[in-house]
Amino acid sequence: MRLTRWIWIGLCVAGASARSATGRRVLVVVPTPGAASDYSDFLDSLKARGFELAVRGAANASVALHGGDGARMYDHAVLLAPAAKRLGSLNAQSLVRFVDDGGNLLVTASSDASPMVRTLATQFGVTVEKRGSRMVDHVGASASGDAGTVVSARYAHVPAILSQKLLASDAPPVHFEGVGLRAADIPLLVPVLSAPRTAYSAPADDNAVSEAALDLVSVFQTRNNARVAVSGSTALFSDRLMRADGAGNRQFAADISQWVLQEKSVLRASSLRHSLATGERPDHYRVGSDVVFELDLAEFSNNGWHTYTADDVQLELIMLDPYVRVTLNHTQAGGADLTTYRGDVRLPDRYGTFTFRINYKRPGLSNIDVRDVVGIRPPRHDEYPRFLSAAYPYYTSALALAVGFLALSAVWLWSAEPKQSSKAASDAKPATKAKSTPEEKSAETKSEPKSKRKSKQKSS
Repeated sequence: MRLTRWIWIGLCVAGASARSATGRRVLVVVPTPGAASDYSDFLDSLKARGFELAVRGAANASVALHGGDGARMYDHAVLLAPAAKRLGSLNAQSLVRFVDDGGNLLVTASSDASPMVRTLATQFGVTVEKRGSRMVDHVGASASGDAGTVVSARYAHVPAILSQKLLASDAPPVHFEGVGLRAADIPLLVPVLSAPRTAYSAPADDNAVSEAALDLVSVFQTRNNARVAVSGSTALFSDRLMRADGAGNRQFAADISQWVLQEKSVLRASSLRHSLATGERPDHYRVGSDVVFELDLAEFSNNGWHTYTADDVQLELIMLDPYVRVTLNHTQAGGADLTTYRGDVRLPDRYGTFTFRINYKRPGLSNIDVRDVVGIRPPRHDEYPRFLSAAYPYYTSALALAVGFLALSAVWLWSAEPKQSSKAASDAKPATKAKSTPEEKSAETKSEPKSKRKSKQKSS
């Protein structure tokens, strides 16, 4: 058995000797200093992978994660003392602060988990079953026949967290002894190991059955890319279950610890750049311009940064709402350890302050949220096109109206009246009135009224 243990440690050194992307200092809290021997296989694997362990008992008053200046003393913390009422000077608030500062946390629970551990798990969307309860499976019990040892191979299909060995159809099951968990339905939380369908959560006396808790181990990644794992079993990492026949605890513990301590699936974005298609980088872009956007991505694994290739990296142009969303194409131009993503974007016909943003979030991978605020201006007075293709009908109608007006004016000005003949002119001339005779004059005078005749006589 000891030979097998050292062979496994040697394999860890040869194939998984990857230091964390965030640091090597690890604080391990156990119930008592002597209890560390119960987890020797797990702790030795961490040492073999290059971590510097500081093992402390839960009753040690000097246990702390932050120094007097407020800086983190450790990069990671592993809590293997779920029943301890106090973990030195630590409490739920200080542990949450440690995670907010970028630290990574592995928390284990048990049937007698303390209120502090339960409160801490709640901060990350995980609810631990009632005190004294445990997971029981009478149908799929382990080879030992103990119904309290749940055997489960219901792994979540997340390649960024679990290795291909555990995702295969013939993956070895995990032996679990502990309390059930209930994970909240939030995107930051991923249950990586679930209980078999025949298992249920029951009190320690096994006289009554409570509501089934389907989750055994869950992982949580914060928005600042700190990582937390909550396990309902401390024994899962013990030598006793790791050395059990047919158990996959060893591989499962290695995968979970590598992910939590950020030895794998860590993404890094760098060299965000954008310019016009001509290569020029103005202070403000003009609406409708063609812009080239580039970004370098790398993934940390196997003790170094390597290329990261994906077909679902998207760029968004946002002003309150996305106006443009385009998928970036990846090339190898960034170098041997970088992948360059490039996208050709035509700016929208809308001016204002826009945000170029890549918001890449995938289960198990570090969150990438890169943004750059740019201004998009309308064209200047000398940048508008001379003629608009959409206005051609209006140009045609105005031109046709002008041509018609000129033609009508020409016809009106230069068209003369037709000349009349001499005979027609004589016929059209009015006849001369003949002189009246004295008799006709006297008859006209008599026919006139008296008043008119008197007025004529007076005037004469």
